[in-house]
Amino acid sequence: MQVERTIDAAARVVTLTVSGDLGDAELLSLGNEVGEAPGLEPDFSLLIDLRQAQGQKVTSAGVYRLVERALVLAPTSRRAVVVPSDLGFGMARMYEMLRTKGGAPRVFRDYDEAVRWVTTVTPG
Repeated sequence: MQVERTIDAAARVVTLTVSGDLGDAELLSLGNEVGEAPGLEPDFSLLIDLRQAQGQKVTSAGVYRLVERALVLAPTSRRAVVVPSDLGFGMARMYEMLRTKGGAPRVFRDYDEAVRWVTTVTPG
């Protein structure tokens, strides 16, 4: 798995673009990748782009382990995951539904729609 991390400080968004094989261990390591971002603030939003990843090795057990991990960003931060495949979309939705303590991502198939949502400033 390869991860390209970009930070848009003005928009307050960290983007992880993932390519290659993605299994449970790699899925769990994405939180570390976010946490190591220089200049990261807890209220930054997160966009995970999985359009170039092959996630057939991600299991429901891996998703459950991810749910149990502490969040790197604030629970109120926006999180978007872009997943084009049916299997990946289903796994991401499972995470979204299981993450009941806040910090669940919205799952998208369309990258531009995810970018619009994650960069939208909410009032308050």
